[in-house]
Amino acid sequence: MVFRPLGGVFHRHPVFNTMALDSGDAAVGVLSYNADKDTFDLTHKDGVVQQLGQETYGHFINNTAATIENGTAVGFAGANGEIEIQPYIADGSMPELYFIGIATQQFSVGEEGKVTVWGEVGGINTTGGGENWQMGDILYASPTSSGALTKIRPTAPDAVIVVAAVRTVDASDGIILVRPTIPIGLRYGTFYSDLDQTAAAINTAYGVAFDGTATANGVAIGTPTSRIVVTEAGYYQLSASLQLIASSASAKSAWMWLRKNGTDVPYTVAKITNTANDASVLVHEQFTISLEASDYIEIMWAVDNVTLSLDAIPATAFSPAGRSVILNVSQLQL
Repeated sequence: MVFRPLGGVFHRHPVFNTMALDSGDAAVGVLSYNADKDTFDLTHKDGVVQQLGQETYGHFINNTAATIENGTAVGFAGANGEIEIQPYIADGSMPELYFIGIATQQFSVGEEGKVTVWGEVGGINTTGGGENWQMGDILYASPTSSGALTKIRPTAPDAVIVVAAVRTVDASDGIILVRPTIPIGLRYGTFYSDLDQTAAAINTAYGVAFDGTATANGVAIGTPTSRIVVTEAGYYQLSASLQLIASSASAKSAWMWLRKNGTDVPYTVAKITNTANDASVLVHEQFTISLEASDYIEIMWAVDNVTLSLDAIPATAFSPAGRSVILNVSQLQL
């Protein structure tokens, strides 16, 4: 860096020598001009070279029990003086908002270093193995291999996090352009019962029990199994379908309503009356409700005649089996 005199007076605007050392030859802490990128490179420790204005880093620490390699997709793992990172996996076990970026160096156990949150990461294998990556392919956080990337778009319940694009394909000197797009992951779940359910006594409230989960992310069956528990606060929609059947011809009624954290929710009750023997009625109820983290909801039911029950329909020669209860839970807003 030199200062040039202007009219016999040295001005204070620095002018960099474009013939300076290449960034690969510069010492730690030295700025050098990158003619290929038309930018300045800042040399960090551990061989990390940052192209100023074209790359953004974060400073993190690896407090896991294993080395994190250059090119690993990483996420938030805690804080202990520095923000801790760990290899990220998009299988729903780690929140989407925990994703950070791509390690731009090797992190030994306990080592601090840089993670690229926007910009290029090089010196990695970008062939994709069996996926056969090509230049321009969009890469996602892998839902099957911790810290890995995939060009195969994940599907629910896995998280869909767009991470990077392939810039150069090479087995050891490949380059990716990191530009994460992190979705606001809304929680959901589908729960069911394949069993008949009966009321032991009339005019008595019972929680509808669930014995299976079709798919779920952040919502789960609790204890007892009539409870559906959410892990995150938000505004939720609940859609319940219940198959009622009568085993007598007398007039009889069933009541169904929503209960939150053990307390009945006002104005959510529906009443169904059945007057025929062996007659089936499909009841569908839909609710919207605000829930806090760890809240639970229950679908309650009661009858004035125990010959009304929830019926799991067996398969026939021409149709599949039907469930006695299906509940869909969808988070509409955080």
